[in-house]
Amino acid sequence: MKILFVTEYYPPIHMGGAEISLKILVNKLAQLGHEVTVITPNYTKYKTETEISKNLRVIRFKSWRYFLFKKQLRKISSEIYLRKKSSYYFQLNGYIKFSSFEIMNVVKELLQTEDFDVIHANNLESILALSKIQDADIKVAHLRDFALLCWNRGLDNNGKLCEGCSLTNIQQCMGANYILGSTLVHEINKRKNVLGKFDKMLAISNFVKMEFVKRLNVPTKKISVLYNPISPEIVPNISKEEARQYLNLPEDKTIVLFVGTLTELKGAHLIPKIAKEVPGHLFVVVGDGPLRKMFTKSPLKNVLYVGYQPMEILRHYYKASDILLVPSLWYEPFGRVIIEGAVNGCYVVGSDKGAIPELIHWIGYGTSVPPQSKYFAEAIKNAPQTAKHEKLKTKIIDYSNKYGEKFIKAITE
Repeated sequence: MKILFVTEYYPPIHMGGAEISLKILVNKLAQLGHEVTVITPNYTKYKTETEISKNLRVIRFKSWRYFLFKKQLRKISSEIYLRKKSSYYFQLNGYIKFSSFEIMNVVKELLQTEDFDVIHANNLESILALSKIQDADIKVAHLRDFALLCWNRGLDNNGKLCEGCSLTNIQQCMGANYILGSTLVHEINKRKNVLGKFDKMLAISNFVKMEFVKRLNVPTKKISVLYNPISPEIVPNISKEEARQYLNLPEDKTIVLFVGTLTELKGAHLIPKIAKEVPGHLFVVVGDGPLRKMFTKSPLKNVLYVGYQPMEILRHYYKASDILLVPSLWYEPFGRVIIEGAVNGCYVVGSDKGAIPELIHWIGYGTSVPPQSKYFAEAIKNAPQTAKHEKLKTKIIDYSNKYGEKFIKAITE
């Protein structure tokens, strides 16, 4: 098949797990012999560049985003968010409109000279752009979060599953006035019809699928569930003991690992409380974010903060750990850290929010509890001592190795 992937970001430029998953998929399909093209903005140079390898072409098109992604402009945007969320999202809406319009025009130009069997939209802006294009036998939207339904993409309303972006909810969530709130409601509602323009949708979890089915009345048969894969590089070819020696971690401690952004939505503020209740375990915290000082200045001797770590180092922390802690307060659409930890032999203790329980059930090695420190502490104390490393590793790697075939089956069945 000849397949076109349209995405706002593509490695080495990425904002999260969506781009990592896409790169794995693209490589798998190219290996299977499909003709794959990726089209994405160029963030590093103000010109169009094309990378070509066997069965794979990556077109990084000339884009005004190159100027917007300068550090100073990103800093200004962050400052607006901190001052007033509603103003930030109003600004973001303008960015999304221009961005999707740009993507649409670039794709239309490409389609004037080339035909594709499948066109795939990887994120919000590409979904909005491709909803206005019909030149493909199969058009696919990948549902990786709730950006079509929710301004903060997470359906979170103070720890509860939000009913939707009504004027009242937006005023409570963002502190918006009537005019700004009404504008944001109008703009988010316009997004709700775009999925009707696609032949097939892929959801990264059953949780995501059912939220779209319930909220937008999308026919169940039009959405297939395709869990995200892992990159084989996330599993170092060393033992747990060797990983601990490499990282200078104690060999005689049970290690509990947290990986993620240090925010309350990720449950990072609960870690010190949990650590106090389990003083015999070492809690290793990997990540960065607004709650950083909570860990850099922590008096707790059993909490070790190591900051953000690139994958080549992070994988050793997974391997060295016994338990992966996922204390999220928001409704995670997936939770990549769960399968990355599990494939390295970690027992997963997660919250009962979003797709976390679903993934823990799928891997078969972990438990989910209400997101309170006492329940996490109890689950950590009761975690099994015998690891299922090889069994978990085989299951997850086998799934990831067949990800290309699973994708083709999902979009054609």
